[in-house]
Amino acid sequence: FIGGSLAALLLLIVAIIGFVYTKQDEIVASQLNAVNRQFKGKIEVGDSHLALFQNFPYISIKIDDVRVLETKETDAPAIVDVADIYIGFAFFDIIRGNYDIQSLLIEKGELDIVLHENGETNLQVALATESAQSDGESVPLNVHLKKIELLDIIFHQREEATGLDIATTIAYARGGFELSDAFINAHVDTEFILDVIKGGDTTYFNNKHFEFHTDLSFDQSTGVLAFEPSGITMEHGDFELEGSIDTRNDMTLDLSVKGTKPSFDMFIAFAPTEIIPVLERYENAGNIYFNATVKGPTTKGRQ
Repeated sequence: FIGGSLAALLLLIVAIIGFVYTKQDEIVASQLNAVNRQFKGKIEVGDSHLALFQNFPYISIKIDDVRVLETKETDAPAIVDVADIYIGFAFFDIIRGNYDIQSLLIEKGELDIVLHENGETNLQVALATESAQSDGESVPLNVHLKKIELLDIIFHQREEATGLDIATTIAYARGGFELSDAFINAHVDTEFILDVIKGGDTTYFNNKHFEFHTDLSFDQSTGVLAFEPSGITMEHGDFELEGSIDTRNDMTLDLSVKGTKPSFDMFIAFAPTEIIPVLERYENAGNIYFNATVKGPTTKGRQ
């Protein structure tokens, strides 16, 4: 009885794998066409391959050379240009023809968010729906991510008017989110290096190492990104952050930051990168406390 059950299970797994292998091009094409019909931006992809264990327990399809363009024009600049994306689906969802994306793994490449001089970002341009110009119905997209991961990604946030470039080199970022009509809720754990470049030169934030753990919620009707109390480590200092960012009104910040350990490590965290090794040699028995609020717009050269 046990042997027969195992054999039946193996046959089922083999059948599912075979089904996905034969359907992978259809699955990719259906998702790609749905996105490209609905939004003004464009996604271009290379070859696709079956990747059984990359996002286990989901069955994943690996897509090579993924580019997200700001518009469908032939010379449109890229917002996303990455080597590999693994899209994960649940076994039985695929059998039912329900291609509901459950997981994403994005590897090796660049994300480039640009604030145009008219106050609109390239991402806003790309995500504007085609239905805004026509009476056609939008195509429903099934995305209920339980798992998302970024590996070796360089993320730029640039301003055309000022030349400001906030470059985040992401070693890893892991989490997941759920999308509803009103909100995008997410959890993120990440480690990255931050460089802020202005006028072609580095600023105080030069090669600063961060770890960040947060739950956040994005209100799609207001454009407000809200942070639950979140843990941040900058160099040696541990901090807690909470508050919000108004993404539709000059990226206006309303944040509070406080140190969680009243030690000399907080002082070291704010020191220029090149003198941190010198400061680490010293012992300090005193306490240093840090409490701050950050309010106001951050675009158009304002910080």
